[in-house]
Amino acid sequence: MKSLRLLLWALISVACSVASAADYVGNTACAACHPEEYAKQSASHHAHSLHTIGGSLLGSALLRAGHSPDGRLQYEADGNRILVRENGAPDTLLIEWAFGAGVQGSTPVGLFGQQYMEHQFSYYSRLQGLAPTFGHPAHPATPIAELGVFQDSRTIFQCFNCHAAGVQMGANGPDLRNMLPGVQCERCHGPGSAHVQAPRKQNTIFDPGSLPAKALIQFCGQCHRLPGPDMGDQPELEDPVNVRFAPIGLLASRCFRASGKLSCLTCHDPHSDVRPRDSGFYTERCLSCHANVARHTAAQKKNCLPCHMKQASLGRFLVFTDHRIR
Repeated sequence: MKSLRLLLWALISVACSVASAADYVGNTACAACHPEEYAKQSASHHAHSLHTIGGSLLGSALLRAGHSPDGRLQYEADGNRILVRENGAPDTLLIEWAFGAGVQGSTPVGLFGQQYMEHQFSYYSRLQGLAPTFGHPAHPATPIAELGVFQDSRTIFQCFNCHAAGVQMGANGPDLRNMLPGVQCERCHGPGSAHVQAPRKQNTIFDPGSLPAKALIQFCGQCHRLPGPDMGDQPELEDPVNVRFAPIGLLASRCFRASGKLSCLTCHDPHSDVRPRDSGFYTERCLSCHANVARHTAAQKKNCLPCHMKQASLGRFLVFTDHRIR
C-alpha cells in the first residue's frame, strides 16, 4: 500500500507537468464539497503567495517610495506593471510579479528583455519598507546588476511552479498561460477536472496526507526545500540559511528519526496558516508524545519552543523557527 501511494504521488507530479488548462478547475470548484477546507485555504498565506505587482502591497510600497533605498533606481507605473530604471542608464527592468504573501516580506520579479530577473530590493514586513533582497550581492558589479539578479529558465520555473498551480515548462522558461497564482488546491492535490466529474472514483485526485511521514515531508520539501545528499545532522551549522527551510531541519530532528512518525501534519493544518503566537497549541503537540517531562519546571512545560525550536535571524529583517528539534 505504501509503495502504491508513492507511485501515485509520482504519477500526479508527472500529470501536473503535462496538464492542460482544461484539467484545472480552480479553487471555487472545490468549495461545494469541501467548504471548510476551501474557506481556510482561500484565506491562507499560501493562497496569496503570488500576485501581479499592480495593486499588491509590494507594488504600492515601490510606487510610494518612488526610488530604491540607495536612491539609484527609480520606480514608475507602467499599466499594471512597474518600470525600474537606473538614474541616467538606458536599461530597464519591467516588474510583473510579487513573490511572497508578505508575512516576512515580498520580492519583485520581472523581465529584463526576455530574461527573468529578481529585483535588487524587496519589501520586508518587519521594516515596513524596502531593503536589499536577501542573498543578493552587497555591491553589484555592473549597472545591470544594480537592477537585480538574473534567474535561469529552470530556476524561475521552479519559483513559479511552487507559488502557483498550472505552470508548465516552456521552451525558454515557464509557460504561465494556464497559471493559477498562489498555492491553490490543485498545487498540492493535482488537476481537479477528473475528480469533479467523478468525485467517488478512486485515484482522480491526490491526497498528500495519505503519504508516510518521510514521504510527506519530502512532498512539502519540493517547495520548502530538502537537504542535499551530503548534509549532516546539524544543517543549521553547515549553513545558517538552512533554518529557513523547515523540512531540512525536521528530517534531521531526533523526534523524526526516532519515531518515524513525525511529519509536517503533526503540527500544521496544511489549509491554514501557522499559529506563531500560540505556543500552547504546539506545546500540546509535543506533550502528546513527551508526557513524562518531570525534570522541567512548570513554566518550561507551558512552552517547549524557546529551548527546543529556537528562533533564528537571517539578516536584519528575517526570523525563522529552526525545525531541527533539539
